[in-house]
Amino acid sequence: MDFLIEFVQEYLDGKLDRMSFDLDFGHYLMKYYPMKESNIVAIADCFNYYLAEEGFDKTDGLPDMEHKKLIRKQFYEFKSAMHDGLL
Repeated sequence: MDFLIEFVQEYLDGKLDRMSFDLDFGHYLMKYYPMKESNIVAIADCFNYYLAEEGFDKTDGLPDMEHKKLIRKQFYEFKSAMHDGLL
């Protein structure tokens, strides 16, 4: 999970362009999400919900600025859920 979180943060920090993010996000999610260690299942499910289902999956057709705005909002929601102890 740390890798996926770092990957999203790099995009939001401007270290990755949208094309690189879009091309790699799905690949990395499929590669790292299946890790079902009992202590990270809730975190992985939360990440998938906020960043994949409510974020990345809804970015088709968005201009670059709106794309990043949505990913940033969903990343904030994910981190807030973790911080608030919802996991």
